[in-house]
Amino acid sequence: MRPALALPLAAGGLLALCALHLCVGARPLSPAIVLDALTAYDPQDYRHVVVVRQRLTRLVVALGVGGMLAVAGYVLQKVLRNDLASPSTLGINAGAAAFCVLGLYLFGLSGTALFWPALLGAVSSLACTFAAAGLVGRGSRDPINLVLGGAMSGTLFSAAATFVMSLDPDRFGDVLGWLVGDIGLFDYQSLLTLWPAGLLAVGLLLMLARPLDLIALGAEQAASLGVDPRNAQRLALAACVLLAVLAVTIAGPIGFVGLVAPHVVKLLVGETGAWPIALSGLTGSAMVTGADILARLLLAPRLVNVGTVLALFGGLAFLGLVLIVLRRRAA
Repeated sequence: MRPALALPLAAGGLLALCALHLCVGARPLSPAIVLDALTAYDPQDYRHVVVVRQRLTRLVVALGVGGMLAVAGYVLQKVLRNDLASPSTLGINAGAAAFCVLGLYLFGLSGTALFWPALLGAVSSLACTFAAAGLVGRGSRDPINLVLGGAMSGTLFSAAATFVMSLDPDRFGDVLGWLVGDIGLFDYQSLLTLWPAGLLAVGLLLMLARPLDLIALGAEQAASLGVDPRNAQRLALAACVLLAVLAVTIAGPIGFVGLVAPHVVKLLVGETGAWPIALSGLTGSAMVTGADILARLLLAPRLVNVGTVLALFGGLAFLGLVLIVLRRRAA
């Protein structure tokens, strides 16, 4: 499919999904009521409060978190030349979450203040992943080695988070849902302090789209065309880590979006240019938005964490991707 056609189709589908998200729930609301709440908000009308203060907030978080994770996953797969790379499989999410738990326990941090420990944890975990992959593969570039390194690192940091939480279980009661993936914890004011960094990171990755395409053809050829392969790859990795950290800070370590969405995009439009980056963002946003619709309907009026819904479907998709990679290696 041509990217120029795929992008507007994806955008239109996402808009329809957004409208559905605002209308459905434990108490369905008509499109007319939703439109009235958005254009003439009345704080005395409970239906308006539900739309603007609950559903719209969750929708904004779902769009942003899903888009950031998917973009990060797509670029990680391209830079590392590994179809199984994503913020979750490389241990980035687990490291960020573990340091958030530690920041809460030691310093009482919460909300947007968790960004800094999350950033430190993500960098630490990614370094552990690369180190473990090097030890396992002994210099081999087999993609499975990197995933094994990510599994080791993720398990280590997840265990550390569990240990810290066991020191004071009552204090971490509200954190359990966040550790699974919860998009209902932030308000608009908090989100405004984090979105600019995410937009800058996505903008940087869009600018790096052509250099990354040239690097994929070969480092020497890219250098002959004026591209510094190492600097471009480092900038791309840094932007991906930043996007993952922002997503974890807002909604916890949601998995599989950064793994599955890029493969959907690559099947549709390939891997050349900036189009797949933008389309990955739309696809990731649609995945989390759709998952939140299911999360609010499955056991209504009770809420299921969106991370749980994504894990149910993402686990099957991950198994399929592993089988594909193994078949390619055996061929």
